[in-house]
Amino acid sequence: MTRKILLVVLVLVSGGARAAISWRQLPPLPDPCGFSTPFAGTSGGALIVAGGANFPDEPLWEGGRKKWHDRVFALAPGAAQWRVAGALPRPLAGGVSATTARGVLCAGGGDGERNYAEVFLLRLQGGAASGSDGGDAGGVDAGGGIVIERCPPLPAPLALAAGARAGNVLYVAGGVERPGADAAPVRAFFALDLSDVAAGWKTLAPWPGPGRFQAVAAARGDEFYLFSGLAREFAANGAARLVHLADAYRYSPATGWEKLPDLPRAAQAAASPAPVADNGDIFLLGGADEAWAGGAPGEFRQVPRRVQIFSPRTNVWRAGGVMPVARACVATTVWGGAWILPTGERSAGCRSPEVWSARLAGD
Repeated sequence: MTRKILLVVLVLVSGGARAAISWRQLPPLPDPCGFSTPFAGTSGGALIVAGGANFPDEPLWEGGRKKWHDRVFALAPGAAQWRVAGALPRPLAGGVSATTARGVLCAGGGDGERNYAEVFLLRLQGGAASGSDGGDAGGVDAGGGIVIERCPPLPAPLALAAGARAGNVLYVAGGVERPGADAAPVRAFFALDLSDVAAGWKTLAPWPGPGRFQAVAAARGDEFYLFSGLAREFAANGAARLVHLADAYRYSPATGWEKLPDLPRAAQAAASPAPVADNGDIFLLGGADEAWAGGAPGEFRQVPRRVQIFSPRTNVWRAGGVMPVARACVATTVWGGAWILPTGERSAGCRSPEVWSARLAGD
């Protein structure tokens, strides 16, 4: 069977700087709907996508019920299709994930009834893990199954938090401790030293801004970045109103938090962790803003495809054109030197099984 591959090269030019994103479509996940907020990473040389949520029977705007999933999918290098390699301890979505030398570390998440503090490693049996820090564990997927290793739990249950690995530390910021439209987002900020996982999580001082969920994380060297997200304001009668945030922050272990210039537009639930080019530029891909959220109920509204680029060297934002596809609620990972966007939402309640690869060319 011939597999169609689409390659799109987007060149960005602004103020003398030049960068490019090469987009390539990989084999889709073997699910007709696709998923929002799954875990993603690599183990044994294979790409891993696990869990997530969707509306498999009827769409959201027709009263469809959301379903949470536990399947773990693996894609070997050069393979034409994904395979089911195992299952999570329970159906989960909305957690934080990061590739480590020992497997894909998954933290938090929820199932619609409750959110969890549990943390575990997904390791693909049959692939020899290496100690490299580059994201691709050594060895090649040999068709084995997933082994699950329990790790110290988060200090609190969290879903829809933002997280990224900066150096050898995994940071988790924000989120909500329970499901529900009246759940107040938290200003929680936790850190896990991946060289000493058994020591557990540390609670750090949070950023100087409101609590948030569905924010976007990024990491550059040992620095952690936090962008955008949603806050909730509560009226006297308890009614909640969503607020799209456009603020940005940088955390350094040496100096703490620093307020950065606001985003040109909010990017709630953009691809996270945000891809970082070799020159340090951070690419916010997709995500929603208040204009997108203002559509009529039941109306199909494609998530904005805009690309916003932040330069940590100059603390300046610039426009970066548009993506070939609309995406939100997608966890990224690095595989084969490219940033992978597996599945995710293209509109409220509407997922896609497509998997895209984005290679950043830098300056």
